[in-house]
Amino acid sequence: MNFFIKNCDLEKEKTDCIVISIFDGSKLSDSAVYLDKCSNGYITSLIKLGDIPGKIGDAMMLYNVPKIISKRILLVGCGKKNAINKLRFKEILKNTIKIVKKLSIKNIVFSFSEFRINNNNNIYWMIRVIIISIKECLYKIIKINNNNSKSINIKNIILNISKKKDLFTAEISLKHALAIDHAITSAKNLSNLPPNICNPLYLSHKAKELSKKYKDNIIVEVIDIKKMKELGMNAYIAVGDGSRNKPFMSVIKYSGGNTINDKKIALVGKGLTFDTGGISIKPASHMHEMKYDMCGAAAVYGTLIMAAELQLPLTIIGILSGCENMLGANSFRPGDVLTTMSGQTVEILNTDAEGRLVLCDSLTYLERFSPNIVIDVATLTGACVTALGESVSGLFSNNKELENQLYNASQETDDKVWSLPLFSEYYKELSSDVADFSNIGKGKAGAITAACFLSNFTKKYNWAHLDIAGTAWKSGKNKGATGRPVELLCQFLLNQLNDIQH
Repeated sequence: MNFFIKNCDLEKEKTDCIVISIFDGSKLSDSAVYLDKCSNGYITSLIKLGDIPGKIGDAMMLYNVPKIISKRILLVGCGKKNAINKLRFKEILKNTIKIVKKLSIKNIVFSFSEFRINNNNNIYWMIRVIIISIKECLYKIIKINNNNSKSINIKNIILNISKKKDLFTAEISLKHALAIDHAITSAKNLSNLPPNICNPLYLSHKAKELSKKYKDNIIVEVIDIKKMKELGMNAYIAVGDGSRNKPFMSVIKYSGGNTINDKKIALVGKGLTFDTGGISIKPASHMHEMKYDMCGAAAVYGTLIMAAELQLPLTIIGILSGCENMLGANSFRPGDVLTTMSGQTVEILNTDAEGRLVLCDSLTYLERFSPNIVIDVATLTGACVTALGESVSGLFSNNKELENQLYNASQETDDKVWSLPLFSEYYKELSSDVADFSNIGKGKAGAITAACFLSNFTKKYNWAHLDIAGTAWKSGKNKGATGRPVELLCQFLLNQLNDIQH
C-alpha cells in the first residue's frame, strides 16, 4: 500500500473513492462544500433527506456524483467540529477503513486536511495520525506457515492537501509516519511470534540483521553467556540458568551522520522471550501470553529501525536483554543471594521478579558508554496493571527534565504514561538481612518498589523506566501486541532534534 501527498483538484481526480467529512448537524467540511458546489448542490440535496446527521459512526456512500470524475464519494460522520481529538479522529478513520475494506476499492483520496484536532490546525500531525491509524487498522498477525492470508484491496492512498504552502510539511510528516509505522509493525511482528521461534538467540539474529540492512549506521555486538560470566553478570545469568535456551544480550550501536551533539541516548528493552515465573511458577491459565514478556526489547528494536530509516543525526545505544525464565535443575531459587555486575548483592525472594535482575546487569553494562540518557522499557509488574490499567504505562525517573520530555512525547502521540514516585520510604521495602536488598518488596506498591530496585543501578546517568506490563499487548478477542510504546520513543527521539513545527 502506497501513500502520496498531493494538492488535488478534487472534481477532476480519477480515483475509486474520495473520502470527505460531515459534522454534527449535517455541516459539511470545506472539501465537501467544494464538491457540493462542483456537483450543483447534489450532495446537499441528499443530506436534506436526513440520512446522515454527521455523528461519529455515520457514513454514506455516493455513486456517480454529477460533474465529479471519482467513481464514489464517501461521506464520513465526524461529530462536533471543534471537539475532535486524536482518539476520536482515530475512531473516525477506523470506521472509514471498515467500510472501504468491504468494497473493491483500490485507490482512495482522503480529503481531511482542513480538520482541526484539539483545535490545532497542524498539517504535520493530521497526516501522521491518518497514516499510522490506517496502517494500524489494516494490521494482521502473521500466521506461521500460512500463505493464504487474504490480501488487502487498497493499493494507493492520496492525502489531499488543500493549501499548497502545507505541502512541504506534509511530505516531512509522510516520511516520519512511514518510518514510525515500520517501527511499530516490526515490534508487533517480533512480539507476536511464538516462543519456540522467538527465543534469546533469535532476538540476537534479528539484531544482527539490522547491522546488515543499515550497515552505514548500525553495528551490533552480541554478548553470550561466556562473555556474561567474564563480565560478572550473575543476576542476568541466574534467570536463564534453568533454560536450555541460553541468554544473549544484543548491543545495537546506532550513529547517524552529522550528529547534532555529543549526547548519547541508550534504550534498554526487557527481552524475556518466555517467562514461566521459574520456581515461583505462574498460574497456567494465561501463561501462554508470557511470550509477550519481550515486548520491551521489541519496542527498542522497532525504535532503532525508525532512527535508521530516517538517519536521525543522533547517537543511540539499544540493548535487547534476551533471556528465558524456565524451571530446571539449574534454576535459581528463592533464598539465593546473587552478586550483580555492579557488585551489589540481591536476595531472591521471588523468581518471578526476574526482569529486574536481567535489567540491572544490562543497566550496569551501559556505564561503559557514558550515556547521558538511559530509558528502560519493560513488561515489569502486574502491580502496574493494577495501578494504571491497560491504557496507561507507568513512568519513573531520577531526572525531572527527562521525565517531562517523555511525558510531553506521550501527550503528542496519545501513548499515555503516568508518573509514579520514587520516595525514600519505598526503598525500605527492599531491605534484606543477608544482602544489600531483596528483589521484591513486602507486597505493596509493587510497580514502585520494582522501579526503586532498578534505580540502584542507575546512579551514573539520567534514567527513566517505562513499565508497559498493561499496555504492551491485548488479551481476548483482539489478542496481540500493541506496539507500544514505540511511537512515544520515536517522538522522544524526534523531539531531540527540535525540527518539527508543533
